[in-house]
Amino acid sequence: MRNAISELGLSLQKAIWTRRAESWEQMENPGLNKVVDAVLEFSNPQSLGTAIDLGCGSGQLALPLAKRFDKVIAVDISPKMIEILENKAKDLGLSNVETQVGALQHLNFAPNSVDLVVSNYVLHHLSDLEKAKIIKSSAQWLRPGGQIVIGDMMFGRGLTSEDREIIASKLVEFIKRGPGGWWRIVKNVGRFVFRLQEKPISQSAWRRIFESAGLVDIEIKPIVAEAAVGIAHRS
Repeated sequence: MRNAISELGLSLQKAIWTRRAESWEQMENPGLNKVVDAVLEFSNPQSLGTAIDLGCGSGQLALPLAKRFDKVIAVDISPKMIEILENKAKDLGLSNVETQVGALQHLNFAPNSVDLVVSNYVLHHLSDLEKAKIIKSSAQWLRPGGQIVIGDMMFGRGLTSEDREIIASKLVEFIKRGPGGWWRIVKNVGRFVFRLQEKPISQSAWRRIFESAGLVDIEIKPIVAEAAVGIAHRS
């Protein structure tokens, strides 16, 4: 039963992101762009060999990284997102981007085969257990000295003053937008309370996930109100 529910959830995510692919590509989001820039800035492993982009979308990380790495493996659950990325790579003359359509939960790469694992605004869609499993697997894929850089929503359930400050800032932002923002509040309250689509966790929880995976030199750097970048290395 649990596997059936999990597969149903994956099918739903695939449908959602395939439907959103074109609109996501055209969307302007200054905050998201700042997080993308930060992930790229902090992605500086010892060896510029192979990078993996988990939940690559249309290539905001994968394509810039392909200009620095020998190979980038770009993975996304949406075939449409992958199609957009492949067309962009072709237009840019990038032949070192390898694409895969599939769920992150099912990935399997050889140990000690990767220099960098990145992801941006993806893992908050997964359960906490799935987040931890993916980071643990990613740590095993890394070569010694390799690096993981995760950009994501990083706040918890409002139990800390830091969380409450982040939540309050988002409420103020939506209220200022007028009726459209008020509707966003209504929708997001349900998502937040019941963790239906988005399941963010706090910066301290992310630190614990990195530590449990055996990673070292862990840093969490806040970027915009609700988002931060987590950086960790394999020893």
